[in-house]
Amino acid sequence: MKMTEAVISVLTNWNNFSGRACRSEYWYFSLAAGLVQLIISIIETATGMVVESTDMGILSIIFTLLILVPSISVASRRLQDRGLSGWWQLTYLTIIGIPVIVVLAMLPAKEDENKWGRNPLL
Repeated sequence: MKMTEAVISVLTNWNNFSGRACRSEYWYFSLAAGLVQLIISIIETATGMVVESTDMGILSIIFTLLILVPSISVASRRLQDRGLSGWWQLTYLTIIGIPVIVVLAMLPAKEDENKWGRNPLL
C-alpha cells in the first residue's frame, strides 16, 4: 500500500473501528499526518499565528481535531490486526502505554484470520 492509498483508506474508513489495518496503512497515514502537521507548524511560526499559551496555532488545532477520530480508528484496526482489542489504546493514558502501542503497531499480523476478520494483506 502506498502513502496516498493509505491516507485515502483511513479517511474513507474514519468511522470503521472493526476490521483490520495492515502496518503500511497505519504507518503511512501516521507519516502523512506528521508531515502535514510539520508544514502547518512552519507556516504558523513564520506568520506569527502561534498562541503563546498553547504553543499551537489555530490551524494546528483544527488539523489535530480533524484527524483525531481517523487516527483512533486506524490504530484500533491495527491493534486488531495483531489480535488485540482496540481498547488497548486506553493505555495512552499512562506514560508506559505510549511506547507499548508503538511497538505493537510495528509488529506483523499474528494470524491469517482472527475474530476481526481476514488479514488485509492476503
